[in-house]
Amino acid sequence: MIVLRSHVLVLLGVLVVAYATRANAQSWLNTLLEQSNGTLDVSTFPGEQCLRECDNTQPRICHFSWTMEHYHVMGPACRDCAKGNHTDCYHPACITADGVERGVMSLNRKIPGPTISVCRHDLIVVDITNAMAGTSAAIHWHGLHQRATPYMDGVPFITQCPIGFGNTFRYAFLATEPGTQFYHSHSGHHKVNGHYGALIVREPKRVDPNGDLYHYDTPAHVILGSDWMHIDGEMFMPGLPSAGGIMPINLLINGKGTYHDPKKNETTQTPLEVYTVRRGARFRFRFINAASHVCPLQLQIEDHMMEVIASDSFHLQPRKVDTLVSTSGERYDFVLDANGVKDTYWVRLRSLGPCADLQLEQFAVLRYTTGPYINDAFPTRAPPTYEEPFRNVATANHPNATCGRPEFGDYCITDFQAYDTDEDVINGVPDHQLTFGFYNYPVSFESMFESNRYEHYMNIYGSVMMQGAINNISLAYPPFSLLTQPEKIRDDTFCDENNRPDSCSDRQLCTCTHRVKINLGDIVELYILDLTPSVNDLNHPFHLHGYQMFVMEMSQDRRVPITLEIAQNIARQRLLSRNTVALPPRKDTVSIPSRGYARVRFRANNPGFWLMHCHYEWHTAVGMALVLQVGETSEMVKAPADFPKCDSYTPAVGHLLQGSL
Repeated sequence: MIVLRSHVLVLLGVLVVAYATRANAQSWLNTLLEQSNGTLDVSTFPGEQCLRECDNTQPRICHFSWTMEHYHVMGPACRDCAKGNHTDCYHPACITADGVERGVMSLNRKIPGPTISVCRHDLIVVDITNAMAGTSAAIHWHGLHQRATPYMDGVPFITQCPIGFGNTFRYAFLATEPGTQFYHSHSGHHKVNGHYGALIVREPKRVDPNGDLYHYDTPAHVILGSDWMHIDGEMFMPGLPSAGGIMPINLLINGKGTYHDPKKNETTQTPLEVYTVRRGARFRFRFINAASHVCPLQLQIEDHMMEVIASDSFHLQPRKVDTLVSTSGERYDFVLDANGVKDTYWVRLRSLGPCADLQLEQFAVLRYTTGPYINDAFPTRAPPTYEEPFRNVATANHPNATCGRPEFGDYCITDFQAYDTDEDVINGVPDHQLTFGFYNYPVSFESMFESNRYEHYMNIYGSVMMQGAINNISLAYPPFSLLTQPEKIRDDTFCDENNRPDSCSDRQLCTCTHRVKINLGDIVELYILDLTPSVNDLNHPFHLHGYQMFVMEMSQDRRVPITLEIAQNIARQRLLSRNTVALPPRKDTVSIPSRGYARVRFRANNPGFWLMHCHYEWHTAVGMALVLQVGETSEMVKAPADFPKCDSYTPAVGHLLQGSL
């Protein structure tokens, strides 16, 4: 029997209180606690069986068991897939990706990893065994706020110690935030190497304000977009001078696609993803941007409109677009009206911004037919060329959209409205008004190679090297977990723009553990500024763990570098012209306009240490992040006493030799 102990029993005690207003759920949990006698059987519902209608159901314990491995695309499990044997491409252990052989990191020999589909208030239990020799890891559950279990957020050295090779770590947390979430590694470049997947938390349709707009909401209509390389992400950390930049070579949809080799003029024989719909019905699609690079992804479906109804799992008043643009970490739900006259259509994913010149795009198939799935996964007709665009009448999040002017047909997220709000937060007087200005700083040969600082950096190309920073500080992680080992925190553990270590006294850019402290319960207003000197199509997505943010406004002044004064002036002008949204949308990942700003608000009511960072993988890796401490450590949810610990180990040599004396 598989049992749960320790911290899960503590969690269930918290849940009984949380469910006090729900008699059925409370009864269910009380019964579990009474019958457990110190253990709980989690074998009743294997995680896959938690996919169900959520209108009339009680919470379940949904147990998943995953293994992390160094694995391969088009390896021996794929047999003759590359030679045209289509059946071999579908072996459960075969990862086809785009058909080009390479080493990867996999979860249960899948890319993306196994899908988690549960109902709100289910208890998710994931046992992860790290079988990646020589590599530690952790998984972040992007979009879940982890109020009862902040030590399950999955950020190494912030909320937990990484899972060592050969070890199994048990994640257990509530599915609290309904909607389209996803999970991904927060270690190194494991995400771009394959560690990501969909996490869908469904709610009863009757409580969805857009529930009447669609007939079907199934796992078969999840679009998980990602970028892809043919080498390990670690090859670019710190980098290759001859690489010409850190860029993807392809895109994938649900881990599938083809690749055209321009040198050989050959296209791989691998399957595309296929989405089946029924004519006359309306389907809820869930689009997850799991990209790692700096390029936005543009989604279009041939001859179909997308009625956007949610972003980052939060409900939106619907708007119809034919083009949807998002950046890494964002999720958008939309309704597709299956009113096409043909049997098949193209689903088109394109990479924009700095990737535009690379002309990267990938296709999937939308089909109205009900024949063999495999036939449509290998279409006989060629997709349109890059020079053959689909129609574009209305775009959500065009990189150069004029926010606040939706009459032009280009909608920023701030042109959408929610269904409800928190008046105290959006109209109250903030207790903290913070400014976070981010930038990738060029670093010199001397500072990297003659100072012996051993700091992180990325080598873009040639001799161009950079460190990411917020307010002139590049985040360095402590050697222990801040949340679960607070006794290790000392006066000199942290830094901020007003308290820098002596080693940074003569430097504008400082590398240290950047922490911003906020009192529990305070209202926070935050300006996030892109201080990049030049205007381009690079929009940085900023993700705040543990929270939702009300996106009050965003904009840019392309004539001059943005400053707080310019941003505040734009905000005042919009307020005077009443060009603001009455019900601002909520997001956990906000795409900042190029050399522009976003103003967000939230109430700091979730105590803990929470990472805030640019969601581009290489920018996080080189320090474009900070730690938000909400409340005192005494106010934070305590991890179980036996929770794994870590730290540097440098005792006196005599202590080490005591056993030999």
